[in-house]
Amino acid sequence: MSAETRCGAFAGRDFNVGVDCEGVERWRRMLRQLEAGPRHGLFTESEHRYCRSFRDPSPHYAARWCAKEALLKALSRFVAVDLRLVEVRNDADGRPGFVLNDQKLAGRDLAIRLSLSHSRETAIAVVMVTVPMGEGVVPTAEREDPEPA
Repeated sequence: MSAETRCGAFAGRDFNVGVDCEGVERWRRMLRQLEAGPRHGLFTESEHRYCRSFRDPSPHYAARWCAKEALLKALSRFVAVDLRLVEVRNDADGRPGFVLNDQKLAGRDLAIRLSLSHSRETAIAVVMVTVPMGEGVVPTAEREDPEPA
């Protein structure tokens, strides 16, 4: 029995999962660059406002970056994505999700789920993407996402 047969939720859909984790201290050391330096563009103004609304914004920046990296990994079988065009935003109930402003994703039947968490030391995100089986795997272009290194 195939995995698809055992799990009716995926009937007729292909899927991929992406996971990323980051040390929060690294983001703590980058705060100045995130707020006004060369790494400011890694996040949207809305994401900056959200992260800066906390006494220690570092775990929130780290978690949002993990979410973007996990999305990149989950989408890698289907399409390349520019992370500068991806925003992590909480819904009215506080659940995180994505706003995708990348035209390459327009019109695609993507179902995306995000889970993220952080402590004072570590942030982690898991992203699951499903697409209709008929869409198939699309070769990805060279990776264009910015690196926080």
